[in-house]
Parts: sequence; structure tokens; C-alpha cells
Amino acid sequence: MIVKPVLISKESPIDQGFMTYLYGYGTPITIGVYFWLIEGAEKKIIVDTGASGDLIKAAGFPGINYQSQEEALEKMGLSPEDIEIVILTHLHFDHAADMEKFKKAVFYLQKDELAYAQNPHPTQQGWFVLPPADLRVELIEGDQVVVPGVEIIKTPGHTPGTQSVLVDTDKGKLCISGLCTIEANYYPPEEAQKMGFSAFTPGIHINALEAFDSVMKIKEKAEIVIAPHDIKYAEQEILP
Repeated sequence: MIVKPVLISKESPIDQGFMTYLYGYGTPITIGVYFWLIEGAEKKIIVDTGASGDLIKAAGFPGINYQSQEEALEKMGLSPEDIEIVILTHLHFDHAADMEKFKKAVFYLQKDELAYAQNPHPTQQGWFVLPPADLRVELIEGDQVVVPGVEIIKTPGHTPGTQSVLVDTDKGKLCISGLCTIEANYYPPEEAQKMGFSAFTPGIHINALEAFDSVMKIKEKAEIVIAPHDIKYAEQEILP
């Protein structure tokens, strides 16, 4: 199987510390907002749905439009109605906006993620979106195989029910991380490694220690890690 990164919008500039907790503050970076198309599985699957730059801007972040989900899928000969499965890594708006466009899909979501999104802590009240009532949602608890070669693993800490997706590829296990991260979260620069950092906790988290453990779990399970906000995937058509 292969994974195609689909850029929907960008956020620029933001402070790197927004991604790498307690490291990189004062360094401006650009991040991408994507969904991920898995090709070669027995069903048409995407991971997350992305969000427009306009929506991100309305939430107070520096959002920049790139393309809509419809425009992106049309370039690949598809439409939202063709998508059979949507795996939502979590319910933050930049990962789960426009769910209603995928009317024929079954959505996979952790049970405790939905429960928390229905009653989030006031500090995170504006970050969560809820699935429309008419969507088909499959609530799961923990790890689960979705189809042969595509497996959900629970990776909490960023949110209570964050999940990531393992995909079998010709080059080994690939993980689409559900944690809001860039590549440096998994592979710190040399100077940080010399300071003892083997990884960085996501800058946004509900539990810093749990989020760090989830980063390490992903590194242990996958040969290839996709950090879902790294801008480098905007230049790549196919992974790995």
C-alpha cells in the first residue's frame, strides 16, 4: 500500500514551540493541514479530513487556503462520495472539519475521544468538533484492524482518544501519527539529542507524559513515521 499526502491548508508563521514542547520557542515555521489517502487497501480510506485556511483563521490561527477536499480528490479521479472509510485521529477542528462531505463513509473514532469532545475542559472548548448526527460512526476502544494491512493504534495524550494508523507498505510499517507533530518531535536535531532528548512531547497536549509515551510507541511500532503537520509532505506525492 501507499499513502498520498493531501494538503488542504497551511498555518504560517507559527512558533515551533507550538509543536515541540519546551523546545524551539522563537523559531517561526510553516505547518501543513492535510488528509491522507491510503491506496492499495480493499476499501477507499482517508485519514482525517483537514480544514480550510478560512476556518483556521476564524479560530485565531494564521490559516492559508490551499485547496478544498473536493478539489484535491478530483485531481485523483475521486470525489468525497467515493470514500468508504474515514479514520479520524482526533476531533480537533483542523483534523476533522467538513466531515459532512463524506456522506457514504464509515467514520472510525475512539469512544473516549467522542465523550471528551462532547464535554471538553474550558481551556479546550473551542478546539473540538462533533460528528453530524447522520454520519455513520464506528466507536472503538483501543487498537483495531480496519482492513487487512491498515490498523488503528491508540496514542493518547494530545487528546484523550488520539489514535494513529499503521499501514503495511513495501518499505515496512508506516504510521500516520494522530499527534499534532512535526518530524522533529520524533527525530530531534543533533544538538537536542546531545542534551538528552530522544523525542519531543507535542506542544499541545492534555497529558504531557502520556503524549510523550505515545510518540515513543509510534517510533517503536513503525519504520516510517508521518508527522501530520510537517510541511515537507506538501512536496511529496506518494509515501513512502
